[in-house]
Amino acid sequence: MRRVLVFGLGRFGGGVAAARYFAGLGAEVTATDSADERKLASSIAGVAPLGVRLRLGPHREEDFRNCDTLVVNPAIPFDHPLVDLARHRGAEIVTELGLTLRELKGPVVGITGTNGKSTTSTLIASMLKRSGRSVALGGNIGHSLLNEARDHAPGTVAVLEISSFQLHWLESGLLRPVAAVVTNVTGDHLDRHKTFEHYAASKRRLVDAVAGGGTVVLCEDDPTCRGYGQGARGQVRWFGASATPPLPLRSLRLPGAHNRLNAAAACHAALAAGATAAGCEAAMAAFEPLPYRLESLGEVGGVLRINDSVSTSPEAVAAAVASFDRPVVLLTGGRDKGLRLEPLIESARRARAVVAYGETGPRLAREIPGVALEEGFDAAVRRGISLARPGDVLLLSPGFSSYDEFPSFDVRGDRFRELVGESTR
Repeated sequence: MRRVLVFGLGRFGGGVAAARYFAGLGAEVTATDSADERKLASSIAGVAPLGVRLRLGPHREEDFRNCDTLVVNPAIPFDHPLVDLARHRGAEIVTELGLTLRELKGPVVGITGTNGKSTTSTLIASMLKRSGRSVALGGNIGHSLLNEARDHAPGTVAVLEISSFQLHWLESGLLRPVAAVVTNVTGDHLDRHKTFEHYAASKRRLVDAVAGGGTVVLCEDDPTCRGYGQGARGQVRWFGASATPPLPLRSLRLPGAHNRLNAAAACHAALAAGATAAGCEAAMAAFEPLPYRLESLGEVGGVLRINDSVSTSPEAVAAAVASFDRPVVLLTGGRDKGLRLEPLIESARRARAVVAYGETGPRLAREIPGVALEEGFDAAVRRGISLARPGDVLLLSPGFSSYDEFPSFDVRGDRFRELVGESTR
């Protein structure tokens, strides 16, 4: 019996999907994760009926010495010695994304970038669907296609959001997209990648996977993307502030100049994958902001409340603040990933008020004049509510990861929704 070790059960579905996949093939499956039962409750429930052996807490070397196949979670550090141990013992090293690509039979559209991946991916999927194509949306957006790929209708287009972590770990030769989109490449996850060059090289793997007949969609305003365009084997399509989009964007309902760029990129990729102009325009007209991405929580007392908890980079804060022509009360802070702060600082100076919190709060308070500093997230939100006036936007756009107080950006965003809801009672 094949012995499979899932390294990182995780909280976002990929580890559970891989465990379910191999259990269905009759393998002996073990899942190891350093987190405890409380943090992994939903994932544990997902594998409980499968007979998967769980190893929670410290990892055991013997599991890595004795496995035949090691499934590496994207969140595992790139230089983890236990991966090397398994490899040297002859284990096959695979990823959930790689397994999915082996199972997919139809065309693939891949999307990566620092900001805008989920919105662009979802728009592409909607454009294709409204054009009459069979579509499956998955990947880093939070939905694994691994255990459903075999049931896809013939010709189903798989639209995959792919992170830098997934691209780094992905086995060579499996990704062959008909279209690849890079929304932008600014510094992010440097706590893991260590250098911008390593981060950018991971992103480039998507561009390099496109064959001569495919399409590469790149942002002409981004210097790293311009570099990707040199030597790209696919047909390069550019989008940007001065580039003419492939279709009129007048029907787009999403706020912000950055979302117009996302929509232009989506049009290029969707058309390359078989969408119609009418389908693209219908999708743009119906599309609403995704949860935690400039998500409107309504207006109370003349204050518009916006949940942009997905914002984990200074550039994302800049795009969020620029999306509104009303005064902004900005809530920013979290765990620092070693990113340059200049875009956030410049945008914060345009805000009417700024409340900083969390691990990066003191640093922001030193850099931005007049910042209101709070230690914790709840206190910061309540301070922001108290500062907001009729006509203002109360904007949660943290610019940093949530991990100083929350396990993920969505939990942080849910807490924001709770707190602003409480303020109206």
